[in-house]
Amino acid sequence: MFYIEKNNLQKKIILFFLFTALSCFVFAETKRSSNKQPEQNWSGTNSGDYVIYRDYSWKEESWVGFFYYNKNTIAAFLYTDKGKTFPQILFSFEEQDGEFVITGQNIVSAQNNSQNYIYAVNYLMQMLPKFHEWKEKPNTESLVIQKSSKSIFEEEYDGECIVNFSSYIPLFYIESILNAKQKFVLKIEEIGRAKSEESFFNFTPIKITKQKKQSKNKNDFVFKSDAKKNPVTINGLKLHLDSQWMQQTENSFLLGEKAFLSVVPVNLEKSAYKTADDAVSFIVKFLCSSGDNVKVMLNKTDITGSKEEFKIINSIYDVQTKTVTSGIHLVKKYEGLKYIIVSLSADFDFYQRHKKYFDNLF
Repeated sequence: MFYIEKNNLQKKIILFFLFTALSCFVFAETKRSSNKQPEQNWSGTNSGDYVIYRDYSWKEESWVGFFYYNKNTIAAFLYTDKGKTFPQILFSFEEQDGEFVITGQNIVSAQNNSQNYIYAVNYLMQMLPKFHEWKEKPNTESLVIQKSSKSIFEEEYDGECIVNFSSYIPLFYIESILNAKQKFVLKIEEIGRAKSEESFFNFTPIKITKQKKQSKNKNDFVFKSDAKKNPVTINGLKLHLDSQWMQQTENSFLLGEKAFLSVVPVNLEKSAYKTADDAVSFIVKFLCSSGDNVKVMLNKTDITGSKEEFKIINSIYDVQTKTVTSGIHLVKKYEGLKYIIVSLSADFDFYQRHKKYFDNLF
C-alpha cells in the first residue's frame, strides 16, 4: 500500500489508486485458490462478482443487475421508474442436464401490489433462466479479449436479437443485446465485486453533474510543458517522466495534485488459467471492475493493443466526491504469465487538456 500525505486536494486522485493498488492482493488471492477447480459452468466468475446492465426494454430508464453467490445462488434486481420500482430477489437454482431450474426465490425488497412492481418481479423470474440459456464463453480470436455473438428470438425484446459476448464479463459473458433494428435493448454498464448482496442492492444510477471551477491560489500546481526530462526505468519498462513528478515509493510517482502513476509486476499462477486468453480476460476484468466507492464506467472504456501489450482507458466515478477521474493502464506481457501493469490516474479535465503529454509517458 502506498503512503501519501492526507489532504483534500489529493483525495479524488488517490481513491482510485487505493482501489487499483490492491491488485497485488487480488493476484495473490488467485494464487491461493488456484488449486481449487473452477466450477465448470461459471468459469471466470467468483463469489461476489456482479454485472449491471442498462435495460432499454422498459419505457422508463432502467437497470438490471445480477450478483453471483455460488453455483446455486444468484441475487438480482431491476431498478426502474427512478427507483420507485426496485424489486430485489435472491434466487436459488439447480443446473439439471444443462437446464437452469429455479428452486426458490426470496424477495428481500419492500413489496407492493402495483402493476409495475408485479411485472418487474415476473420479468426477473423470467429473464434469469434465459440469460443462463444464452450464456456462452466466447472463443473467437481478437486483438485483446475474445468476443462472439449469436442470434436469439426473444418476445420480451420484440423478436429477433443479436447477443454479443465478451470474455472478461462475469456471470453470462453478455456485453450487449441488439434488436432487429440494431438498437440496444441491453448494454453492460458496470461489473465488479461486492462484499455482500446488501452492497449490490444499494444501487443508484450515476448522475454526473458539471463541476464548479475552483478558485486558484498561489499553491495550485502549475503544469510546465518544458520541464526537464527525467526518464525512469522500472522492471525494464521506461517511463518518460520529467522533473514535475515526485517519487512516492520505489514504483509510484505523483504529479502535483493532478495525477498519480504506479508500476506493479504481476505473476499469475499457471494452474489458475487454462489458456493465456483466460489470463488476459482476468486482468481486463479486474482493471475494469468497480467497488463500493469507485465506479468504472464501461460505456466510457476503451481497450486497444494486442494480447502481448494492451492499454485500457477508463473514466472512473468517485461516489463520495461525485467527480470523474481518468484511468489509463498499460499491461505488458513478459514470459509465461508474467506481466507489468502501469497505472495512471489523473484529474479528468487536466488529462483532457494534456492528453498528448500523458499518452507519451509510457
